[in-house]
Amino acid sequence: MTSPQHPRALLSALYRAAVQGAAPFPRTRDAVRAWFDARATLPTEAPVYVIALGKAAPAMMAGALHALEQLHRSVHGGLVVAAHEPKRGEVGSDLPQGIRLMIGDHPVPGPASLDAADALEDLAHSIEDGSIVLVLLSGGTTSLCAAPIATLSQAVGDADRAQSHLANLAETLLESGLAIHEMNAIRRRVLRWGAGRLAVSLVNHGARHVPVFAISDVIGDDPAVIGSGPCTPDPLDDATFLALLDAHDMRARVERVMGTVLGLEGAGDPPPVPAIDHAAFSRVGYTLVARNADAVLALADAARAAGIAEVVVQHTPLEGDAAQLGDQLARLALQAAPDVPGDTLLVCGGEPVVNLRETTDRAMAHDDDETMDVARSDEPLRGGRMQVLALSAALALEEAAAHGDPRSWKITVMAAGTDGRDGPTDAAGAIVDAAVPALARRAGRIPEDDLSTGRSWFPLDAADALLRPGPTGTNVMDVVALLIRA
Repeated sequence: MTSPQHPRALLSALYRAAVQGAAPFPRTRDAVRAWFDARATLPTEAPVYVIALGKAAPAMMAGALHALEQLHRSVHGGLVVAAHEPKRGEVGSDLPQGIRLMIGDHPVPGPASLDAADALEDLAHSIEDGSIVLVLLSGGTTSLCAAPIATLSQAVGDADRAQSHLANLAETLLESGLAIHEMNAIRRRVLRWGAGRLAVSLVNHGARHVPVFAISDVIGDDPAVIGSGPCTPDPLDDATFLALLDAHDMRARVERVMGTVLGLEGAGDPPPVPAIDHAAFSRVGYTLVARNADAVLALADAARAAGIAEVVVQHTPLEGDAAQLGDQLARLALQAAPDVPGDTLLVCGGEPVVNLRETTDRAMAHDDDETMDVARSDEPLRGGRMQVLALSAALALEEAAAHGDPRSWKITVMAAGTDGRDGPTDAAGAIVDAAVPALARRAGRIPEDDLSTGRSWFPLDAADALLRPGPTGTNVMDVVALLIRA
């Protein structure tokens, strides 16, 4: 049995199915309803507040409010901190009175993130004793409501100056190629609401219950990593934390004042964090609402429903260098192609990395080459990990085609971020095949050089291979699907 759809149309539909598989509204609604149903003895008069943080915050808030309405529980106040304002008619666009919407900065925190963090503090101060405070977390939280701890503000003079140092730290970490759990282990130490500090503040101001509902955007779904763990204690002691910094040569990378605050200059210890056994954490409950596996399995189910004969799900998350993974996955599909009796789909998910620092160094080296007429130093770096993976896979398929391998023309690869935005670009990722590099060359690109110099967006755009769904309202990392036609 084979699917009659064109590969791009089919893979685009499967991407939408993956996003829907991690839809924030129904999953949050059902999880909040289940939490209250399991605690029927909670007093009905207990004040309820809702805090939604992250890229999926508007839809998660809408889901929670729907559940609370069904439960006949009124909401005393709340806050949404999102990456963009929902369009009219979108889920989460119509917030009731008393729920404030703020737009933070992402992926690098700025003044809007500081304002959002201040609004979060104002809400914490306003809650009533005995309250139930629902905290809804999703990807992007770390940056969207980032603000400096008092120690950093005091070291540089005020919070506004400290915020610029947070931005520099974020840029340094994003360029470094560190995995998200390593980046957030560093950032949460200097974030006002990281490492469990939000939970401590809420409980200190009267919260009796702090149920957390999270959409995971990290491999392993660690609560301490999602959003830099605003309601979860930091699992790293000072020695382990400093060892992590040294393992990634942070002494040489971070600004001097940040190094001093982090404890790298020998002037003191790292910033203190709430103890793991702090009484506040006994009032925190944690529910995982959605994760990457939900998107991957939803994609696989949709593929079977579309008539694809064989669907193979790789359960090991994608980790490591995006370009290497793209090449490896393409070659894996090439090896599998001769043996498929019908249309076959290989599905996987995760979060590869791109080391922008190394990429920039390669770009500068290229720019010294007079033969490099496309990847110029005045042309911005543009792309994301899924675009890098897709372009690398396309080049591997083209290479196989150039050697006369007929299997290369059977394979189409889709690689995309579930949030709809791959890196600082207008695309979630791309859908590619062996023809994409040649199409890019016809438009004047050199895809091999673009790949090695951090400009993967340009050849994919020239080949009309980009996938542009717009913001999806969720974020459970990335999905990759390799379609092999029979």
